[in-house]
Amino acid sequence: MDELQYRLSTWADRDVQAVAGTGDFSNLEQPENFVESLRRSAEDDAPARLQFGPRIIGYSLYPNLSGNGWGQPDERAQAVRELNRNEDFRIGVSQAIDRQRLGESLVKGPFIAQYAGGLYPGTAYYDDASTVFYPYSLESAKAHLEAAGLSDTDGDGFYNFPEGTAGGGNVQLTLLVNGDYQTDKNLAEGVVAMLEEAGIQVALNTLSGNDRDATRDAGTWDWQVFRNPTEIITVVQNTTQLAPTGPTTSWNHRANAEGQLDLLPWEQEMVDVVNQFIASRDPAERADLMKQYQKLYTENLYGVGLVTYPGALIINKRFANIPAGAPIFQFNWAEDSIIREQVYVPTDKQQDYELHPDMLPGAPGSEGPVGAS
Repeated sequence: MDELQYRLSTWADRDVQAVAGTGDFSNLEQPENFVESLRRSAEDDAPARLQFGPRIIGYSLYPNLSGNGWGQPDERAQAVRELNRNEDFRIGVSQAIDRQRLGESLVKGPFIAQYAGGLYPGTAYYDDASTVFYPYSLESAKAHLEAAGLSDTDGDGFYNFPEGTAGGGNVQLTLLVNGDYQTDKNLAEGVVAMLEEAGIQVALNTLSGNDRDATRDAGTWDWQVFRNPTEIITVVQNTTQLAPTGPTTSWNHRANAEGQLDLLPWEQEMVDVVNQFIASRDPAERADLMKQYQKLYTENLYGVGLVTYPGALIINKRFANIPAGAPIFQFNWAEDSIIREQVYVPTDKQQDYELHPDMLPGAPGSEGPVGAS
């Protein structure tokens, strides 16, 4: 293959284009498109095949754990931060969420799995025995919320802050979500409904990707629904982001304006484990450290896992030598997880797609492609 063309599009549209054959290669990552994509790929005249891999896409509900001023919270937001730092409150939130219903809201079938949080079951460092899961139980959720000091003092069906905190009003959370992707919005809407069933009022703050990122990084949010970053998959990439190892390395706990972090004791343990992992070159020791990390993460709910699911490669059938089992993510996504320069198209299946036939890339800074000699 001597030429590669990229088409700027939305995630949903790229799935449609690749399945239809107007694109040759893409990741399929939006579960709302799975069933229709599978149906089309099963037809005899389908131009593309689908190749699903392990469940390495997942979403979590992350609490803002900073209690000392990141994002300059007002009285209500500071009261929420204090609740977020309470283990009973985090457990109550986790047990208020019916992950089975969440998954079915995205796609029917065997695709979606309930997710405890932390490292994915389909990854190398995952250890099931080190994973703590707080399953759905509305009764238990309410018991933990009340153990965190909450009660419904005005009888309206929603928990109130204790007297003297935020005016003793209803506990109201903001939930930050990326509005660019339907999966994110569907999950966030489900979380809002389920937390309200448990007695917690939630206001959805849906922003476009760049605005969501700016709000997240500014710390002006209470909770966020977030598609987990790639360090959860590989561990050996962006390893410092697995915990608050520095003032801005964490996605949900950063330093205040003075550069100070107020880590909870178990967060400090996570930081120590991650730093030991980075320093170690012993595979057995590294595996054991990630078991410790997984236990600390899931037992203390650094993030509340929601659901996890597989993605698929959409591969045009013209491509003859992309092997079975090629992943959608191999330290990079999609076409960066294979050796693109070695992709082979048999002569009888080649088509006239080239924009610059028999040309080579020009030197950096030149006017463009040059004729091959």
